[in-house]
Amino acid sequence: MRKIHLIVLIILVLLTIVLYINNNETRNHFNITCEKTYGLSFPPFSNPDQIDFTLNQLETFNIDRIRIAIDWKNREPEKGEYYWAPMDYRMKKAKEKNISVFLTVPSNGPEWACSNIKNDKTCVFNGEESFSEFLTEILSRYQIDKIQFGNEWETTYAGTMQEFVRFNNLFYDLVKETSPETDVVLGGITRAYPMVEFYCNQGNDFDFSDIEFDNGYSKEKIILKVETDYCDSDYKEKVLYVFENAKYDMIDIHLYDDPLNWESYVDNLPKEKPIIVTEFGGPSSVFEKTNQKYQAERMQEYLRVIETLPIEEAYYFKLTDSADAYHKNSGLFDDKLNKKKSYNVFSKCVIDTSK
Repeated sequence: MRKIHLIVLIILVLLTIVLYINNNETRNHFNITCEKTYGLSFPPFSNPDQIDFTLNQLETFNIDRIRIAIDWKNREPEKGEYYWAPMDYRMKKAKEKNISVFLTVPSNGPEWACSNIKNDKTCVFNGEESFSEFLTEILSRYQIDKIQFGNEWETTYAGTMQEFVRFNNLFYDLVKETSPETDVVLGGITRAYPMVEFYCNQGNDFDFSDIEFDNGYSKEKIILKVETDYCDSDYKEKVLYVFENAKYDMIDIHLYDDPLNWESYVDNLPKEKPIIVTEFGGPSSVFEKTNQKYQAERMQEYLRVIETLPIEEAYYFKLTDSADAYHKNSGLFDDKLNKKKSYNVFSKCVIDTSK
């Protein structure tokens, strides 16, 4: 009987060792020195439980900045009737923990403030006065480190680029008048523009050699989409119009999925202003494998490349998996708040970074 107990004990010990090695294999092989300033983009931050979870995790990570959004249609559903309580609570909790807030103001609004030029994400405002009043309320109410109007404007904005620039510049002028210490960041641009420059105009080839494709995708299929959607359109001219006419202090790019090309993408952005990355991560839920082992391996590559880029700071997207996001499997936690293997890689990087 004693012999059986001893055998069982040995088996349990061996299983514990195997599980420990499996859970920490990625962490133990991650030798990158992380020196950039990191933040989290759009972590759970809607209710007290989510806010406490996120703030506790920020403290664990030694991260002191987040990117969140403020939705006009929720704050002023009826003209002149503001509802600040939820946002007041979020900003108060962030301030208590000395968390720097990067605020995205979507280029959308309540029904009464939108013209008939709209889509499911954005609208062209039917006037400047109401938007100005809303923005002035935000700036006088909260301490904001960085702020931007719109998100991925070059692929989502319902109006023309002239209309986008009109409201962006109104936005910029109001920020500088009301809160001059706040940096205005041009609303995040996707990889599409630098891909057009890199591939369509310069004739370079993408390096997708480290991507494990899934769901019937291939390099050729992605290139065909770039050629079809962007190479033969006026997309580049629209983006250049904004770069040349919009007012901003920093430029923002979102980097996902193909880190071997990120250096080239950043290199194809305007050089006049500092560059910030408010979203990076992966893998793509559309064309890549998304299992935890693969994601953890990719995380190492994302961080390795981010460390080499000439950028001011980088925000990881995102803290938890969520079905409503395009990159729904990029979380450091799953949707039940269990830590994923990628958590070990990311935490090793940011915790070891002295701010």
